[in-house]
Amino acid sequence: MERLTRRVDRLEQHTQQIKSDLAVLTERSQNFATKTDVEGLRTDQFRLRCEMLEGFAQTSAQFARSDERFARVSDWTGQADNNFAAIDRQFEQIHKQFERVDENFARVDVKFARVDENFARVDEKFARVDEKFDQVYEKFDRVYEKFDRVDEKFDRLNDRITWTLMVPAVLAVLGWLAREFWIR
Repeated sequence: MERLTRRVDRLEQHTQQIKSDLAVLTERSQNFATKTDVEGLRTDQFRLRCEMLEGFAQTSAQFARSDERFARVSDWTGQADNNFAAIDRQFEQIHKQFERVDENFARVDVKFARVDENFARVDEKFARVDEKFDQVYEKFDRVYEKFDRVDEKFDRLNDRITWTLMVPAVLAVLGWLAREFWIR
């Protein structure tokens, strides 16, 4: 019986530890990005790239129109050269900005990969927790079986006590009462 009590105590301790581990994992998993969040970011990234390409196309069309205008206005060549130099500097700045955007996208892709790895690890941890719960359920089943056997033993003991002690005692009392009433 002492051994059974110790086992039940250990089961309670393990169950409590599992509950606290599960609470920690649940709390942590609420801060993770979901697959829909990742997919939303990828969609936004694709949309931004499309907008950038469209912007490049529009800018190219604007340059073509500017070239036609500059060809028609030959007396303004000096001023046009200065304007083109300024535009080139702006495009260099824009190009640098796009390079930084591409670097940022590369970093975001790395972070998405890490998030995917984290999800895989969390899935593994949940699988381990499920295994532990299965083990606990198996142990509880064994404990229930032992309790059922103990209940059966107590029932048999009660039956033995009833038939070995109580029935003869009741018969003895009834016999004494019957003798007392017949004698008087």
